[in-house]
Amino acid sequence: MGDLIKDMANLQEIMRKIRNCGELYAVVSLCTQMPFVSCNPESYDDEIFVYFDKDGANKGARWLLEEKNPIQLARIDKKSRLAFFTSLLPMGVNAVSVDKGLPDETKFQLDQLIHRQTAEEMPKGQIRIENPELHLTALYFAQELRKEAKTEDRLTADLEELNEELAAHFCRGKYIIAIEEGKGIPLLQKNGDSFQPVFTDIREFQKFNQEKKYGAAVLEYEKIKEVLTPETKGVAVNPFGVNILLKIR
Repeated sequence: MGDLIKDMANLQEIMRKIRNCGELYAVVSLCTQMPFVSCNPESYDDEIFVYFDKDGANKGARWLLEEKNPIQLARIDKKSRLAFFTSLLPMGVNAVSVDKGLPDETKFQLDQLIHRQTAEEMPKGQIRIENPELHLTALYFAQELRKEAKTEDRLTADLEELNEELAAHFCRGKYIIAIEEGKGIPLLQKNGDSFQPVFTDIREFQKFNQEKKYGAAVLEYEKIKEVLTPETKGVAVNPFGVNILLKIR
């Protein structure tokens, strides 16, 4: 019982420190421009890494560099912390590792820090569009694919499996698409091919729509196939985030 009380008190102190400390750093993947995600080999949690000071982060996160993961540190100021941790939910992240690789490393479940309304608790008429399984798989796929500049025609067995998971998740999803008045759906170009941007959640759409040029519509996978123009090869999932291209034609 004493150990349980001690653990609870330590967790509460960690939560307080995360909310109020002067410095907090997250490890960001240069392959995705998103928090680096890792599957914990013991708990199987999908976790991200944060540190309370920059020097500690440089020491603690060294193991990621040794595994050839291109990373950098992002400082999270106090006013941005709620938005940062809330943004992890639509990514499929469920745990936060604190000071990994340092003597006082610990971890907690994201829902111990962040509580938000369930779908049943939301005001009538409001819906939440999120695709955490797809987003999480896309992050793992991009981190592995891009860290050694692998090409999609030479995927490893692990990447092939993730690629198949991506396709399966995408076919089950509901997405936000951008629409410009008088012009329709915008297209993005990659190596001479056209791709339609689609967004797994409202935050990803807002990254794309910073100039407020676009309206938004919600479409299921089957409807997205119907609105693709003949010259469009496929979709760009979260082009200002993980930016995964999925060919549909």
